[in-house]
Amino acid sequence: MDSSRLTCLPDELLEAIVFYLPPHDTVAFGATCRRSNKITFEPLVWRAHCVQEYRYWESRHELKEILSRPPAQTKWRVLFNERMQTDRKALELFDALLETQQFRLERMEKVAAMGYDVKEMLLKQRDQTPDDAADVLARRYHANALLGSIHRATALEKWTRLQNMQMVRLEEVLGAYDLFVLAGSKGDLSDMDRELDRIAESIRLQHPDFETWSVRQKATEIARWLRAQNLVGNPSEDDYHALRNNFISIALFDEPHTSLPLQSVAIYCAVARRLGVNAKPSNYPHHVHAVIEASADTTLDGSPRPSRDIDFSNPSDVMHMDPWRSPNEVPSQHLSTRLMQMGAPAAQHAHHLGPSTTLEIALRTSRNIMNSVQEARQRNTTTPRGASYPDVDAAWYSMLWSMLVLGDSNTAALLHRRRQILPYLVEHYQAHFPEDLNLLETLVAPMFESLREHHVLMHLITTARAADANLRAPSRRPNKADLRAFWIPGQGGVGYRIGTYFKHRRYHYEGVVVGWDTKCAADPRWMEQMQVDSLPRGREQPFYNVLADDKTVRYVADENIESLSRQPSEAILALAGRYFKRWDSASGMFVSNIREEYPDD
Repeated sequence: MDSSRLTCLPDELLEAIVFYLPPHDTVAFGATCRRSNKITFEPLVWRAHCVQEYRYWESRHELKEILSRPPAQTKWRVLFNERMQTDRKALELFDALLETQQFRLERMEKVAAMGYDVKEMLLKQRDQTPDDAADVLARRYHANALLGSIHRATALEKWTRLQNMQMVRLEEVLGAYDLFVLAGSKGDLSDMDRELDRIAESIRLQHPDFETWSVRQKATEIARWLRAQNLVGNPSEDDYHALRNNFISIALFDEPHTSLPLQSVAIYCAVARRLGVNAKPSNYPHHVHAVIEASADTTLDGSPRPSRDIDFSNPSDVMHMDPWRSPNEVPSQHLSTRLMQMGAPAAQHAHHLGPSTTLEIALRTSRNIMNSVQEARQRNTTTPRGASYPDVDAAWYSMLWSMLVLGDSNTAALLHRRRQILPYLVEHYQAHFPEDLNLLETLVAPMFESLREHHVLMHLITTARAADANLRAPSRRPNKADLRAFWIPGQGGVGYRIGTYFKHRRYHYEGVVVGWDTKCAADPRWMEQMQVDSLPRGREQPFYNVLADDKTVRYVADENIESLSRQPSEAILALAGRYFKRWDSASGMFVSNIREEYPDD
């Protein structure tokens, strides 16, 4: 370094230059001499690298808190090296789980246990793996599955805290539903937090004297601003129950920003709280309003207020807003009149006009999602296969988990509700989210300790772990001698290979072959129900396990397979990574990633 012109620069300028170097070059520059080594050890340099390289952090790091401290109080270079080592370890596990089915689930659990510290690495695998990579589909699929598992674990932690009556914010509880359907680059809890902070700050900047206003003025201006930015409400009530309207992140980040009244009020309350206004969702039936309370020492209009509890019948203490419909205050008398028209007893009016608990708002969200999913499934004949956003199965899964964890606002009915939900949750886990086995083991099984359901769950968990640890028994494609031994006139052996892309001859859905049997191996009851013996070639023809474009796994007779060689649909490509490495356009087949089970294919 002594022979370089850099020696002429003061340390301050060298530090400024180092700020623009990537981490690897920072280390290389620090190795040139003692002076450069001292400069590159500056905490400010490595704090910048930590923040620039890593957007997501596990909560144990307490990033917000350490960022507020003087840089020298945190070992930023040590922290950066820790994150780098975590990435390397996670990537080794990730590469290994793609190579073999054996211990795949165990390795996925180890990666998921690292939480948000590996989110950047997984996002790179999902979004930046090149199309010509040898295992592009497998890499993208399993990275996305792991991201989902990490998100769901975070959501369940929020709901568990709520159930245990620990402190958790309303937007975190409702944002937890979003973590089940999160698909884009934005929508995580931290993203929502930053966006809500930005909105509150924008309102402050627009009104420099905002802090001098009365609570009533602040409350109405927040609603006006949110409506002016189209962040609350729904201009078209035709799609009132659309699934997307149940999720706060979609309302915040995705056009056209539509939402249900409950989500609009939740956004309003979150922004209001950041601006010093005490706003909560109401208990009002059929339509959620915001309940705004006066401060401890002033009325809503800023007059001195005696020290006493809030009187929910006093218009100086409480006001109501409906940001979904209007920027204007809703008169309490108007709400009371509507309650009378609905037949609500007068003794219950104070309850309906008062604030709701966060638990009840969460359960209300679950019921809304259940209704929206049922409506979406009824409409699925007009929706292209694979075009669902938010994903219907993931949304349904969020509803099941929330109802299981949160149970019921009536604690006496908690166990009954959980017993109702459990079979549906297990069925959904097995069909769509097998990577969530650890969540079943750590969260669900303890809920049923000493009950019959606990034994059933532990048997399921033990069986799944044994299957993950064992090599799959290979299914060899029959040779000529085998064919002669069981040949039946009209049958030609297993005609289609693992990875065959096809269209069902009768029902016209598309799918891909992921397994086969030389003849129908289903139980007699299923064969009778599906009228297998009525097929022209009957039960003795090969049958195939197939992954359909609606995400279901089905069992299809050889005679109903019509192979396709064209480029598969996006819906199939998104799902195929569970079983395949990539699509090979030359052969018109998917390249198998389950050769241990089907070595000849």
